[in-house]
Amino acid sequence: MPIDLEKLNPEQQSGALYEGGPLLVLAGAGTGKTRVITYRIARLIEAGVPAERILAVTFTNKAAEEMRRRIEELCTGKGALVWAHTFHAFAVRVLRRHHELLKLPKHFTIYDQSDQKKLVTEAMKELGLEDQTNKAAMYVSIISRAKDDLLDAQSYAIYAATAVDSARQTASRIYTLYQKKLENAGALDFGDLLLKLCLLLKEHEQVRTYYQEYFLHLLVDEYQDTNHAQYILTKTLAAKHRNICVVGDDDQSVYSWRGANIRNILEFERDFKDAKVVTLEQNYRSTPLILEAAHKVIRNNKSRKVKKLWTEKTGGDSVQVVELPNEAEEASWVVRRIAILVEDGRSLKETAIFYRTNAQSRSFEEALRRAGLPYRIVGAVRFYDRKEVKDALAYARVILNPADSVSLGRILNIPPRGIGKTSLERLELYAAANGLTLWDTFCRQDQVPQLTASCRKHIDDLTALIRKLNSAAVELSAAGAIARILEDSGYWAWLTAETETDPEAVGRLNNLQELLNAVKEYEEKIKLAGEFIDLGRYLEQVSLQSDLDAYDPTQPCVTLMTVHLAKGLEYPAVFLTGLEEGLFPIGANNSSPEDLEEERRLAYVGITRAKELLYMTHAATRRTFGQVYANLPSRFILEAQLSLHSAPPSKQTFGVSAPAARPAHVVSYRVGQRVRHPSFGAGRVLELSGSGETAKVKVQFDDGRLTKLIVRYAPLEPA
Repeated sequence: MPIDLEKLNPEQQSGALYEGGPLLVLAGAGTGKTRVITYRIARLIEAGVPAERILAVTFTNKAAEEMRRRIEELCTGKGALVWAHTFHAFAVRVLRRHHELLKLPKHFTIYDQSDQKKLVTEAMKELGLEDQTNKAAMYVSIISRAKDDLLDAQSYAIYAATAVDSARQTASRIYTLYQKKLENAGALDFGDLLLKLCLLLKEHEQVRTYYQEYFLHLLVDEYQDTNHAQYILTKTLAAKHRNICVVGDDDQSVYSWRGANIRNILEFERDFKDAKVVTLEQNYRSTPLILEAAHKVIRNNKSRKVKKLWTEKTGGDSVQVVELPNEAEEASWVVRRIAILVEDGRSLKETAIFYRTNAQSRSFEEALRRAGLPYRIVGAVRFYDRKEVKDALAYARVILNPADSVSLGRILNIPPRGIGKTSLERLELYAAANGLTLWDTFCRQDQVPQLTASCRKHIDDLTALIRKLNSAAVELSAAGAIARILEDSGYWAWLTAETETDPEAVGRLNNLQELLNAVKEYEEKIKLAGEFIDLGRYLEQVSLQSDLDAYDPTQPCVTLMTVHLAKGLEYPAVFLTGLEEGLFPIGANNSSPEDLEEERRLAYVGITRAKELLYMTHAATRRTFGQVYANLPSRFILEAQLSLHSAPPSKQTFGVSAPAARPAHVVSYRVGQRVRHPSFGAGRVLELSGSGETAKVKVQFDDGRLTKLIVRYAPLEPA
């Protein structure tokens, strides 16, 4: 059947049908960008382009899976053939195919952040930096950003040599040793996946030419979130045919802290001077009042493409802005409001609470627990990060790649087998001194001094177990291999015995059973394409999981998450919380103009997730590091030109009335006047500034606190 374009508006049709080369689709929030991408791919297939020669890259596995599903609906039998991947999954697919050219093992391990941190900590100790290991996470971030910029250890060393401060030189030393440890372990981190792929394409002309000719069309979703490595990769792949279509929204570029560069989308027309630009502005998600608030905020940014969202929808409730005395009252008000929405017929799954930092979730969790309302935190400890699950997967990684010292060190004494911490330290010292992996040291453990005879026997037993499981895994499916690991390693039996004394062991056993269920479900899904899923394929899939991949929007519970994770999602009712200067925007007083613009884009993302109801809350005071501080309402509230108003009467949910916000009125003050604050007590006005809605008052409180407040929102009264 011909592809029906009647479901697309004129701008969407323009993006789906354009055939003239480079194309930039500026897709505002809720304007149907995924529909444009999938219809464009379907039209290409209909026009005769082989599905397997189309590459579509995005940023989450869920988005890639959704893309394949929609393509399949439009072109039966073609969805699985399109190369629809995240950048990192695409990189793994190519690197596995050409691993020998980069001297990588076929089953190279992919290290996550916790693995990286452990390896960096090891490197720091070997460099005599034991007293700085609390900074390991910082150095992981520095190394990751360097790789995003395609700076390998040698290049970073040249860069660091010119630095005045010693911190970069220290980072360079750590990076160099860390990278050597990665190579010895036959492992890559996430930054390596793209760096190595770019290196492969740069240094091997035959490979580069093959992929440039093989992919006839390249589509990139969320282009505003691309970093330098992804930018170079897409330009390289599109260099021959120049059939590149990038889709994104500069107003939703919120990931500079992890290497994303907004200039990639803002300067696309400079890179491709003949590019066509299609702008999608018709929004299918939100009410006019929500879109108006979003526009009033984002128009204050200077680095953006001019656009304004509009909708054919009419009506809708006003955006509510509510000030609460503190974070506990903020959480209580939000939860009572959710309870009222449920009483009015809404489902819990229709509601979401967004916050700027993970630490803010605590007060909302407590309030939801008190109210007996189920909730889910997106971005909390992932299933695959739970100890027993990581233990099982560490066994699997070692079986495929014994050189993986991080995983081998993890399973060394799990279940307990008489190889203690002291023995491990002696093994690791010998390995470091002789340039060996931990596995190599196991294989020559008779040369390691000061090991007991019992310890040596246990090492031999573990070595034999790994070799046996390695041989068995070749013929087993992923689920069969995991089951064999849990049985032959003694892990399952050990946890079963633990249930008699440790009540948490039952939960750990359940998690391992859930792991087996997850592997089987993955196998069944992929088998539909006629593929056999071995252990390596499954480990690869697990390694590339993101925080959002396990999120199920159909669960009947309230969703809690940071605003960053909310991008790409939508909810009928959204609570955007913690809108205070210094918190959102974060570090407002010390931020650069670029940082403030990104914070404003983040606020825009939060606002545009709401379909019908939007509540924006802030606390007059908030406890930080044990101290209570007064807060000014976020500038984003003022920019949206939204006024505080009284909350609707409570329905006495849980026997507590919903707190009413103070009416939006401006009180006049004079210098020297005595005033009283509900949290800070009495004080004296020292200074007045501004006028109208932005009028501010500086107060010296009797307890010594000096605070500046916006008059319109300040909970002050004449003393």
